[in-house]
Amino acid sequence: MNKAREISKSDRIPILQKLAFGAGGSTDFFATGLMIGVLWMPYFNIGLGISPAKLGLVLMVFQAWNAVLDPIMGNLSDNARTRWGRRRPFLFVGAILTAAVSPWIWRPPTQWGEIGMIIYLLAVGMVFYACFSSWAMPYYGLQLELTPNYDERTRLAAWMTFFSKISGLLGGWAMAILAGPWFVDAATGKPDIVAGMKTCSWFVAGLILVFGLLPAIFVRERYYESETKNQAKDPFWQSIGECLHCRPLWMLIGLSFFLVVGSYSVNSLGQYVNIYYVCHGDLAVSSIITGWKGTALVVTGILCIPLYTWLGERYDKKTVVGFMLLASMFGHVLNYFFMNPATPYLQIIPGIFESCAISAVWLFVPSMKADIADYDELKTSRRREGALNAFYSWFIKAALTCSMGLGGLVLGISGFDVKLAHEQPPAVLRSMLLLYVILPLVIWACGLVFVWLYPLDRRQMSRVRSDLEARRGKI
Repeated sequence: MNKAREISKSDRIPILQKLAFGAGGSTDFFATGLMIGVLWMPYFNIGLGISPAKLGLVLMVFQAWNAVLDPIMGNLSDNARTRWGRRRPFLFVGAILTAAVSPWIWRPPTQWGEIGMIIYLLAVGMVFYACFSSWAMPYYGLQLELTPNYDERTRLAAWMTFFSKISGLLGGWAMAILAGPWFVDAATGKPDIVAGMKTCSWFVAGLILVFGLLPAIFVRERYYESETKNQAKDPFWQSIGECLHCRPLWMLIGLSFFLVVGSYSVNSLGQYVNIYYVCHGDLAVSSIITGWKGTALVVTGILCIPLYTWLGERYDKKTVVGFMLLASMFGHVLNYFFMNPATPYLQIIPGIFESCAISAVWLFVPSMKADIADYDELKTSRRREGALNAFYSWFIKAALTCSMGLGGLVLGISGFDVKLAHEQPPAVLRSMLLLYVILPLVIWACGLVFVWLYPLDRRQMSRVRSDLEARRGKI
C-alpha cells in the first residue's frame, strides 16, 4: 500500500479560497449542464413540440459556436494585465452577463411556429454562450494555477466535485418540480413544464449570478504578481501551435472526448426510456423517480469523495481514472437488467454505481490538466493556463456537438415518435433500451486507450516541478 504524501503549508490553498472556487464550479451546471443535460429535450420537445432532430442540430450549432469562442476567451484571459489580475475581471463581468441572458432562452415566441422558435433559440443561445465563455475560460484557467502540488490539485478538484454534486441534486429534482402540482394547466389538469420553467428560470439566473461571482471576489491568482504580470503576451496562433505539440494534453483530450460522447449521446435517450418504457409515459412518476435517483447519486457521490481523494494520494491519477472508467462501464451494463417497468425504482442501483465512477473520473481530470500546465511551462517557459484549457475545451465542445447531434439521431433511429406519446410500439421501446445500454460501452472503451497512453505520473511530475523551481524559483 502506498502512503499519502504530506502537503506543505505553502502549497495548500486557503480554505476560504478553496470553498469559493469549488462553489463557483456550480455556475457551469446551472448555466449549461441543467439546460443541456436535464431540461432541453423535455422542455422544447415534449413541452413545445419541436422535433428532437432539429433540437439536436441547434445544440450542435451552440457547441460549435462555443468551440470558436473558447480559444479566443482563453487567450484574452492569458494576456490580460489588470490591477485585479488576469482572470478575476472576466469572472465578475461574465457572471453578471450570463445570469442576465439565461432566462430568455426559455421564452421562444410560440406564435412564430417551429422554424421561428429555432431561429430565436439560435440567436439568444449564441449570445448566451458568448457571455458564458467569458466566465468559463478564465475560471478553468484559474483552477490550473492555484497550487503547484500534485495532491493539493486533487483536493481542490474534490471540493469542486462536492459542490457539483450539491447542485446536481437540484438537477435531479428539476423535472419533478416542473411536473409537480405547482405548475398544472388549469384547462387540462396536466403538468405544464413550459409555465414551470418560465417561472423557475429567474431562480436559476440568480444561482448563476451568486455562484459565478464567488471566485471573482474571494480567490487570488497565485502566479500573477510574481510571474505572469510581467510575462510577455502570448500571440494567439503561436499559443495554438504550442498546444498542438503538447502530447499529454492530447491524451487527456482523447480520454475526455470519448467520455463526454459516451455519456451525453444517450442522455436524452435515457430520460425517454425512463418516461416511456419504464413508466409507460407517465411524466410525473418518471420525474419523481429521477428526483430520488438524483438524490441517491448526490448522497453516495459525496460519501465517496474522501475515498477518491484517498486513492488519488496513494496511486497515480491515471491508474485511478482507468479503474473507475471500467467500474462505470460495468455499472452501465446493469441498466439492461434494472430498467424494468415491473420494478421502476431499481434503476437507481446502476445509476449510483455508474455515476459515482464517472464522478471519480471527472474529479481527477481537472487535476491532471493542472499537471499538464506545469509540464507546458517547462517546455514553453510561460504560464498558459487559459490557452491550454481553451484548447482542451474546444475538443470537449466538439464532443458535446457530436453528442447532441448523435443524441437526436439515436432517438430518431430508435423509431420514437413524440406524437404517439405513451403508445410507442414495443419494438421501439426495446430498441431504445438496447441503444441506451450498448452505445456508451463502445465509446468509453476508446477512452480507455488514452488513459493507458497518458504519460504524466507522480514521479514525472515531481521531476517537472523540481526543474521549474530550479529555473524560476519556488512560487
